Amino acid sequence: MSTPTRMERRSTLVTAVVGAVCAIAAAYLLLVTVPGARAEQRAFKTAHSCRADAVSKKCLRPVAATVNGTETVTSGASAQRWLSVTEDDGTRHRILMAGRPSVVGKVKPGDRVTVTHWHHKSRFVDFHNLRQRTDDDPRGGYRLPYAIALGLLPVAAGFLWAAYRFGRRSTDSPRRSPLQIAVPSAAALLVGVLGAATPWFVHSVWTPLLITGAGTAALLAWAVLTARRDRSRQDDTAAATARVPAGEEVLAPGP
Repeated sequence: MSTPTRMERRSTLVTAVVGAVCAIAAAYLLLVTVPGARAEQRAFKTAHSCRADAVSKKCLRPVAATVNGTETVTSGASAQRWLSVTEDDGTRHRILMAGRPSVVGKVKPGDRVTVTHWHHKSRFVDFHNLRQRTDDDPRGGYRLPYAIALGLLPVAAGFLWAAYRFGRRSTDSPRRSPLQIAVPSAAALLVGVLGAATPWFVHSVWTPLLITGAGTAALLAWAVLTARRDRSRQDDTAAATARVPAGEEVLAPGP
């Protein structure tokens, strides 16, 4: 047993703090951000078109507008497509469009479009028989925070486990390092990638949790079996070769 150095204690503390921050962020996203985004999505999907004399912001309000122009702003591999319109009452809007450019890629200045507002924001634009969502469309808005949360959870567990093992490594054998840090860290990273990817490919909320849970169980089983197999093949002793001295030398103190 050896006393941890100041640097080792600092590394343990930093690792534990990072794991705790990741866990808190994941919990906030899962318990606050994702439910809020899903509630907004449900409200938008169930909203009805406003009557002519309605003043409520909870209904869908279609407004006729004239296209002023379009603009595409590129940044690396991504592109932002903007649509500038003027409504019939003179209100001008510059709308960031989302998804495939079904409308913004077809219209030209002077064309007539219909902009649908909900809660004072432009949600989608219609042009003839085409419809394109705007960046403020709440449908699917929960996917990004959900993906981040599912990716953070196993990463947080990996950091906390590493902090625990760092705090105990003065009494542990180097032969057990796969069980202590390496294998669990690799498993946490793989599960995090899996968890972050699943919300983008499935529509159900529970399916990503089930997939991530199944992946976690599989990877943990793999980690434990790998570590046990490695430990069963090795021990804590180091090989040494015996050497017989060729002669004898007597060291005596000088005069």
